[in-house]
Amino acid sequence: MLVIVFIRLIDIAEWTFRSSKSQFVSGKVGIVRFSAGSIVTALGWASFCVLFIEDLIMVEYATTVMIISSIAGGSPTVLAASRNLSIIFSTLLMIPLSTVSLLATEQYQNYLGLLGFVFYTIMVASSLKVSSFTREALRVKNQNIQLRNEVANKGNLVSTVNVELENATTKLNDINQDLELEVKKRTEKIFQLSNVDSLTGLKNRKAFTAQLDVLIEKAVSNGSPVALLFIDLDGFKKINDTMGHQIGDRTLIEVANRLAAFSDLERTGRWGGDEFLVALPYSDQTTAMSIASAMMTSVAQPIHVSGNELYLTASIGIALAPVHSLNAEDLIQLADLTMCEQKQSAQRKPRIFSTELKSKIEASQMILEGLQHALERKELYLCYQPIQCAKENTSWAFEALLRWNFNGKFIGPDVFIPLAEKSGLIKEIGTWVLNRACMDAKHWQFNQTAAVSVNVSVIQLMDDGFIRTLDNILRSSGLPPERLHLEITESTFVDNEKKIRAQLEQIQNRNIHVSIDDFGTGYSSLSQLQTLPVNYVKIDKAFVDNIEGKGEAIIRATLFIARELHCKTVAEGVETKEQAMALSAMGVDFLQGYYFAKPMKNEDLIVWQNPISSFSD
Repeated sequence: MLVIVFIRLIDIAEWTFRSSKSQFVSGKVGIVRFSAGSIVTALGWASFCVLFIEDLIMVEYATTVMIISSIAGGSPTVLAASRNLSIIFSTLLMIPLSTVSLLATEQYQNYLGLLGFVFYTIMVASSLKVSSFTREALRVKNQNIQLRNEVANKGNLVSTVNVELENATTKLNDINQDLELEVKKRTEKIFQLSNVDSLTGLKNRKAFTAQLDVLIEKAVSNGSPVALLFIDLDGFKKINDTMGHQIGDRTLIEVANRLAAFSDLERTGRWGGDEFLVALPYSDQTTAMSIASAMMTSVAQPIHVSGNELYLTASIGIALAPVHSLNAEDLIQLADLTMCEQKQSAQRKPRIFSTELKSKIEASQMILEGLQHALERKELYLCYQPIQCAKENTSWAFEALLRWNFNGKFIGPDVFIPLAEKSGLIKEIGTWVLNRACMDAKHWQFNQTAAVSVNVSVIQLMDDGFIRTLDNILRSSGLPPERLHLEITESTFVDNEKKIRAQLEQIQNRNIHVSIDDFGTGYSSLSQLQTLPVNYVKIDKAFVDNIEGKGEAIIRATLFIARELHCKTVAEGVETKEQAMALSAMGVDFLQGYYFAKPMKNEDLIVWQNPISSFSD
């Protein structure tokens, strides 16, 4: 054992000396050398126990066990940095001694051997625990060292950053004045963009409304009126659609320049699209009408854009402050309503808001409000007018006509239908009409083959969900599709030909028939009729009324066109026997009018019998 200890001392001295001279000495080699020395030491003690244990007297034996156990007991702490070495060292010391003792002849040796195994188990457990604690302590120590190094590095980095920040601050101070000037310029530009229409350079809606409020306040304070002109271009949509947005934009710019010539640029604005506003301070009705007429004349002059000569007209509505309103938004709305009334009238001159117009607008508003609740209050109902077969004078179909009893007063369809279309209520009302007409027709016991003809608005046809609604109504009512006819006015096709054609094709695929109503009174009748899938052409009442004059020629031309295109014809507005006979003689297929019957409620239709057996005598 002395030789082993001496060799290990020399090894430690040599390792220490070499490590102090060079930082590149391998730590793993040192661990291996230390472990080897420890294992050789343990083997030396184990050899002593195995070789000499039988020659020891009791006191020597006990002393040996105590020494070996003490050495083994200290190994978990001394060798804690290496769990495996600690366990191997304890195993080499305790297992040979305990095994020899357990196999000895003396009983006390057997007891000590058994205790040795128990002590060994405790040592192994202790080695595991102490080794784990020591390894964790070393890990934390290494982390602390790393943290200290990182803190030191970051401290150096902070110092470097501080220097850089000082340099950057100096540079920022140098360019700060330039930035402030740039911010000021951009703020002014943003303000301009938020108040000026980007296309025309006029005031935009927000800025013009604010300017108008200021003008109204001045008008009230100095007792002089300010006139507001709401200008809408007629025919611009056609230019924009046919010639492109680039031509349309240049046209708007030219119109804006012409309008601005009649007023200060600060008092001229673009409301949106092809709508403009002009404020005229110190202008009464006479002055405003004169300037507005001059504007209409100016707009009507030819506009030359990219080699094209374009023509537009303008509709102008006028409202005055403080006479008509003291609020800019209200004044604009009044001028807008007045412009709409002027556009619908045949007069091509400006119009000034009046109490009469106000009463008309209020009446329309009251009707519109009532129309919003007409369905839930069950004020709407259908009447049916027979459509007779000209050859046999039998009921071929019945046209469903919508009626409205508003607070005990009859409101004509010519009044409330346009309001329903403008407000969007026509979809809901149109769906109700279709559903009600199909339900009634399904239960007609007096004529189970007659069709029901229903007028459909262009707004309904343009709705993507119309076909689905139509399918649901036919399914729920149980009416065969061939007994449903849809009537569409000719003007429907003017701006929506492609979409309408697609919708009509789907309708025809369901075996539902389609009629063109008021044929000959719309736009481009022949070109539309030859491309659209329709089954019937309805000749307008205006031509029937003039059948003894030029109306006959138009009717005969219509009949010729319809026959060539394989369409049946229906003449509406037949009021006399002579008209019925003449139309039948010309070859009209079906007749409709007061001569046969006025529109009737469904319950009256059931008991109605055709009082005219024949009109061909």
